[in-house]
Amino acid sequence: MTLKLRAVLLAIFIFSGLSVYPVSANSLELVIATDYTKGYNRALFKHWIDADKDGCDTRAEVLIEEAVTKPKVGAKCTLTGGKWLSAYDGKSVSKASDLDVDHMVPLAEAWRSGAWKWSSAQRQAYANDLEDARALIAVTLSTNRSKGDKDPALWMPAKEQCTYIENWIAIKIKYSLTVDAKEATKLNTLISTCGLSVTNKPKILPIPTPGTFNEPPPTDIPTPAPTEVSTSTPGPVVTSSALIVTPGAFCSPAGAIGNSKTGVSYTCKTSPKDTRNRWRQ
Repeated sequence: MTLKLRAVLLAIFIFSGLSVYPVSANSLELVIATDYTKGYNRALFKHWIDADKDGCDTRAEVLIEEAVTKPKVGAKCTLTGGKWLSAYDGKSVSKASDLDVDHMVPLAEAWRSGAWKWSSAQRQAYANDLEDARALIAVTLSTNRSKGDKDPALWMPAKEQCTYIENWIAIKIKYSLTVDAKEATKLNTLISTCGLSVTNKPKILPIPTPGTFNEPPPTDIPTPAPTEVSTSTPGPVVTSSALIVTPGAFCSPAGAIGNSKTGVSYTCKTSPKDTRNRWRQ
C-alpha cells in the first residue's frame, strides 16, 4: 500500500544553471511506499566522473564550488589551501582531504526509493548531479559517516535542519523517489516545525510491488531534470526573524532572514563572487 502526500513547500526552489526559480507548490507530491531492499551495489552508481573533461572529477568540482576561500587547483586537480564551512555541523575546514562530498539523498536510499529501476545512465547522472546545488554537499568526514545511508527518520544534522529537510524533499521530488512510512512521518513533523504547510491529509492508494530484482535494461524514461516553472511572477519568500543560522552556511530560500547565536542579522543571498545562496550580512 502507498500514501500520496501533496504538500505546499513555499521555501523549496529548483535551480537551473545559475538562476533560481520558485516552484509551483500545487504540483509537488511524494509517494509513500515500502523500500525496495534487494540488489543494491554502490558500483551501480558510477560516480566522481569528469563530465566536462577539465581534469577535475565531480568531487573536486563540488569542493571548488562550495569553498568559502577558493583552493589552489594544481596538476591533476590537486587542491591545496582553501576553506569550507560544513553545513551539517557548522565546522570550518581548511583541508580538502578532511571533507566528504555527501549525496543529499544517499545512493543506497535512492536505490531503495526507486533508482533500482533506472538505467545505468540515469544512475550515473544522479550520482554526479552538478546542476542542482542541493544534490551534493561538502561536509566533515564524521558527519557524513554518521549519516551513512539513513533517511531523516533515522538521522538529522545538528545544524540547519530546516534547510536540510527542504533539500531532501526537493531531491526526492526532482527524481521521483518514494519515501517510506517512518520517513513520511518525520517529514510531516518537520514540515510543520519549519513552517511549511500541507494542503490535505494523506490518501491510501495501491501501486505495483517490485518483483525479483534483475539489473533493469535501459528504459525510455528520460534522465530526471528540474521541474519547469514559470518565471513571470515571483513566488512568496519565507522569512523568520527568530531563525537561528550559521553565518556562511548554504541556505534557502533567497531573501530569507535569520540571526546568528550572537544576535547578528543575516540574509540568505548570493555575492558577486559566489552565485550560491549563503547566510551573509
